[in-house]
Amino acid sequence: MEAEEAEKRIREIEEDLRFCEQLLQREARMELVKVMLEDLMKEVRSIMETGLPEGLREKVSDIEFKIRVLYHRANALLSLQEESKNSF
Repeated sequence: MEAEEAEKRIREIEEDLRFCEQLLQREARMELVKVMLEDLMKEVRSIMETGLPEGLREKVSDIEFKIRVLYHRANALLSLQEESKNSF
């Protein structure tokens, strides 16, 4: 993958991440967020397998970490929502 193409894809991933963050802040559509983050993680891992320059590799690594954090947050919120539904 060329560096220019990788940069474009990274910008798109960052945009999707911002969308997921907004949904998480509103605690809305957790299932959608979870699926989107799973897809983004697969994409980030495939990008990492290509020969990226060091600067891009570091940026993608940071994005991967952020995806993992958001994914765990979405799972926690889903669990809380389920507990809340079951208690009523």
